[in-house]
Amino acid sequence: MGKIQLLDIEVANLIAAGEVVDRPSSVVKELLENAIDAGASAVTLEIRAGGIGMIRVTDNGCGMSEEDLPTAIKRHATSKIRSADDLARIGTLGFRGEALAAIAAVSDMHIISKRKEDEYGHVLTASDGRILGIEEVGCADGTVMLIENLFARIPARRKFLKKDTTEAQSIAAVAEKIAMSHPEIAFTFINQDQVKFKTQGDGVLLHTLHALLGKDVSSRLIAIEGGSLGVRVHGFVGRSDAVRGNRNAQNFFLNGRYIKSRTVMAALERAFVSYVAPEKFPIAAIFITVDPSAVDVNVHPTKLEIKFSDEKLIFESVYYAVRAALEENTSRPALTFKENRAQNQVSPRAEAKEKAGNTPSLPKTLRAEPTAKPSTLSPDESLRILDLAKQFRAMEESPVRVNPIQTVSAPTSGLPRQEKTRLEHASKEVSPFTPSDQKEEAKITTAAPSVQAKEDEILPPTESEKEASLPSYRIVGTLFRCYIILELGENQSECLIIDQHAAHERILFEDLKRKRATACASQALLVPLSVRLTPEEFGAACEHREVFASVGFEFHEGSGNTVILTAIPNAISPRDAESLTVSMAAELAEGTGNPALTADIRAERALYQVACKAAIKGGRTYDDADIDWLCRQVLAMPDVTVCPHGRPIAFTLKKSELDRRFNRI
Repeated sequence: MGKIQLLDIEVANLIAAGEVVDRPSSVVKELLENAIDAGASAVTLEIRAGGIGMIRVTDNGCGMSEEDLPTAIKRHATSKIRSADDLARIGTLGFRGEALAAIAAVSDMHIISKRKEDEYGHVLTASDGRILGIEEVGCADGTVMLIENLFARIPARRKFLKKDTTEAQSIAAVAEKIAMSHPEIAFTFINQDQVKFKTQGDGVLLHTLHALLGKDVSSRLIAIEGGSLGVRVHGFVGRSDAVRGNRNAQNFFLNGRYIKSRTVMAALERAFVSYVAPEKFPIAAIFITVDPSAVDVNVHPTKLEIKFSDEKLIFESVYYAVRAALEENTSRPALTFKENRAQNQVSPRAEAKEKAGNTPSLPKTLRAEPTAKPSTLSPDESLRILDLAKQFRAMEESPVRVNPIQTVSAPTSGLPRQEKTRLEHASKEVSPFTPSDQKEEAKITTAAPSVQAKEDEILPPTESEKEASLPSYRIVGTLFRCYIILELGENQSECLIIDQHAAHERILFEDLKRKRATACASQALLVPLSVRLTPEEFGAACEHREVFASVGFEFHEGSGNTVILTAIPNAISPRDAESLTVSMAAELAEGTGNPALTADIRAERALYQVACKAAIKGGRTYDDADIDWLCRQVLAMPDVTVCPHGRPIAFTLKKSELDRRFNRI
């Protein structure tokens, strides 16, 4: 008898179940995807004991007939595809025909289903992959999947599960992503008889994000829309003040399917360069629609990993859609105070006086109960308010004399001579303020000629047109020698608090980008530079030689996966050329980048280093004319909301917010 034998069907099912179903959240994912494929408009998910005790998914989809029920839990049984040609254009979430068989093999399963055209429904009962019976039952149209005692008879699998609360959190994460992927479907998630979230199912993505992410996050989202050559990109990304310390809030969807893609992730994060700090990650819900034949989802049993036929097209479509939305965003973050329980409450003594007629009667909605604690400010808050009042009073009575701004150059020690000359020239070119001795000779009166002259040099005509339509404002003064306070509007109902260093840094950075030559010039190397690559990187570099040339690189092939650089972009130094070549080749090999974009991002990083050094500093005092110039620049560019390092440059504070804080409303 030979050593090689066919496994029993039960053993084969257990092995297959290990690939598809490794924890309760995997079961939930497969069941929810089946409900979506069934055409449901409402889906309810209920769990107990972290999904180990019970998982129930109820939908109002097409349902199944009595004949289909026993076939549904067999391996490789599906209604989604018919032939091998269908694998090239998969338009459904499920197609393998393995999920129900795998789930039935490791649990007790009940399927209650009814089609609209049938008078009665049917219930199938199965355990350990064996059908125990099918009975006729009265039920609503659609399907109910009830899974109990998951992994009860597989101790080896069950011991690797986490605590019930951890498994429940994993299920919630999966349910949120699937609910987010289909805003046209009303999803309800119930854990231990408590409703955790509920979406409207009205097809409006922002409403779904509000239900899943909360009001605070959804109010700080920016809509994106773009794409080309058959690729459509839409969705929402968080503003620069809505970021996380990890990538858990980045959600990518392809044709309605939640996916994990390094290409899309790289495009998103590169679009946010100079908008968020390097250690922070943006929030995103990005939907990509492509022809199903241009993508392969049959890569892994979980169907999370996919392959694009054109990675570069996907990268560029996502990058430009997100970047355009960020550049068009003109909303500044609002400065608000945290709610205080003592706010809008009246002390018992004041309540008694009001009843006695000693004080005007308050509206009923603002009255507090007699047992309410008195509204008080902490000693620290009181001192801060008194300090602010003193500073504002001092500014109104006798304006403080300030010193002119001194030009700060970028340090150039340790750089090659060519790079040093370039940085010094850029630093001098973008400084909007003239040295103090020139200001003394100019004899500034009502307007600052030196500042005005520099403005004309920096701002193109379009910016001057913007400045002509500036909102009315009044400079209240500077606070802590770091922040500028403006009163905005005719009714003085809003103020703008500007970080003078961050604002100036962004203004210089934008000007540097405008003045940088669009064509990338090359510099020939006297001594060619040898760069060692991996086989994948070497193949990508040779395949995309023309793309490298478009950004200023010239090279020929060497031995042993080596490229010999004979010319490099003029904007970088030779010592940076090697690392840039490797990163560009790696991105092309992974399909996560375009060398032109990579070069632009590297150049931007160099530019905002120069801008940071040349910008005015916090903790120093400057001329009134300089402060006014900076304020007008900020007001003329409402789309500039953060500095190149991702910090906000200004906050708005409404008068109503202060009135609420001081119990005036």
